[in-house]
Amino acid sequence: MAAELEGRVALVTGAVGGISRAAAIMLSQMGADLLLLDLKEDGLNATADAIRKAGRR
Repeated sequence: MAAELEGRVALVTGAVGGISRAAAIMLSQMGADLLLLDLKEDGLNATADAIRKAGRR
């Protein structure tokens, strides 16, 4: 399943909370790299760290 979105980039807005954070993590697990947007910088860094741990950027 991790290769489904390999080579693709996904844009996720509101990436700090709830459904958007879960979607960002799911997209990274499916192979996508992410562009994350949110006004809450601390939470945004936490989401980005979770995605980096999955081996995505």
